[in-house]
Amino acid sequence: MRRLLRWVVITLSFVILLSGTLAVTAMARATLGRQFRILYISSYSFSNYEVSDQLSGFEAGIGDFNVDISYEFMDSGRYFAASDIENFDRYLRYKIEASNGYDLIVVADDPALRYAINNRSKLFPDVPMVFMGINNQTEAVTAAAMQNATGIAETVDFEGNYALIKELFPNRKNLVVVVDSSVTGLGDYVEFMKFRDAHEELSSSVINTSYYTAEGLKEAFGELGANDVILFLDFNADGENNAYSLQNASTFISENAPNVPIFRVTSADVGFGVLGGLSYSYYDAGKIAGTMVRRILEGDNPDEMPLVLDKLTAPYFEQIVMDKFGITYIQLPENAEILNEHNNFAKFYREHKVIANLVIIVISLMVFIIVMLNISNIHRKRLLRTDFLTDLLNRKGIMEILNQAYDNKTAFWFIMLDVDYFKRINDTYGHQVGDEIIIGVAERLKAMENKNLKFGRIGGDEFCGVLFVPTQEAGKERCELIAETMRGKFQTTTGELEITVSVGCALYPKDADNLDKVMEYADVALYETEHKGRNGYTLFCGIDHS
Repeated sequence: MRRLLRWVVITLSFVILLSGTLAVTAMARATLGRQFRILYISSYSFSNYEVSDQLSGFEAGIGDFNVDISYEFMDSGRYFAASDIENFDRYLRYKIEASNGYDLIVVADDPALRYAINNRSKLFPDVPMVFMGINNQTEAVTAAAMQNATGIAETVDFEGNYALIKELFPNRKNLVVVVDSSVTGLGDYVEFMKFRDAHEELSSSVINTSYYTAEGLKEAFGELGANDVILFLDFNADGENNAYSLQNASTFISENAPNVPIFRVTSADVGFGVLGGLSYSYYDAGKIAGTMVRRILEGDNPDEMPLVLDKLTAPYFEQIVMDKFGITYIQLPENAEILNEHNNFAKFYREHKVIANLVIIVISLMVFIIVMLNISNIHRKRLLRTDFLTDLLNRKGIMEILNQAYDNKTAFWFIMLDVDYFKRINDTYGHQVGDEIIIGVAERLKAMENKNLKFGRIGGDEFCGVLFVPTQEAGKERCELIAETMRGKFQTTTGELEITVSVGCALYPKDADNLDKVMEYADVALYETEHKGRNGYTLFCGIDHS
């Protein structure tokens, strides 16, 4: 009897267990077989740069799971006033009431999350919720703590981008943060401020586009310079409520701050003047969110799915902007993706190192030849404006200085000087000694040169100078110094010789208002010195012209 009773108990237990297993299997098959209804609320519209990437990733994450997704777009970049939110709320309530309800709610970006949190108890209580693209991590953590909710915070890589900026632009010390007053913009700014507070050495300033007119923004960006780097976070509108797509905003900034590199921490692959950066991937975030949705619909508990805070980044850079700032591929992070990369040498070298090394040798030889030709041209040009014997400027070189001063309306003294009795030196000691005297005079004149005084040799024993200190005292002082300096002894192959010089000087434009006249008057002053016995100087303005 006891054996019979034991057999009955075992049989009943097996039947109950088998029935439960079949029931669970049947329920699972029914769950997987039926179509789930999802309400997807996006903060923006397809005009926003991140929406299409989010949706593509989200749908890839869900895969072929049997779902019916109802997409609703708040378009809060354009419609962000209280009345706009009320109209959206009224419309969404109507759709929810007219439908059979939803199995899961998905919200993308900060405005949609705020709306869902504020209205969840009334519109979709107890319905699981998955969020993504939340800039304000504090709000993301708060939302994840709610019952039946999980998601992904938009954790951008400020640290990585800051390190990259310092590496690529070590001489640019100020980070200019571009944001707007949208919910997303404020969330981005909060996260940046957390980052900045951890870096006391960081110098930063903020341009909030919502506080400026379009003209004001042009002026603000135009004032940026060689010490600045732009960190472009958000620019959806200006203070006049003009809307900007990411492409339009990027173009606006780059055109008005053309010499300032622009980094982005999201959608760095936009182009339109943006250099790039370590970019948050909206596609990857959307794909993770889609996978979460699928797991929840398959039976996983969202409360057991932790908030995702990973930095989903990838390096993107734009070739044209790289070239503009002299940045090469080797300076970029590993596996950087180059947008619009042309078939430059860096790419060729990576793919064909052996051939590239031969090309380097050929190019190096060509560069060497070009450099040598350039040096030769510079030397030839110098010879054309330099006196071969003294290495002073020749007539052509002096005339270039005079013409430039004349074109710029710059006042100057023109000085003429001759070696007294030079013909007698040549006739007595020979032309070699004469040349030695000329070289000696030139050396003493060179020692007197500075940024305001240049000398040249016109020919024979004739020298000239240009003095850009147009005062009477300066003219006298310089002429006296020239005459005094030349009275010392000169070493020649025949021994020491003493010489003197005669100096004449005229002032432009006081004495004459054209070059020919001022040169003529300096010559007249020189002749007056010789007429008075040589070994001295005369200013043209001091001659008695009566």
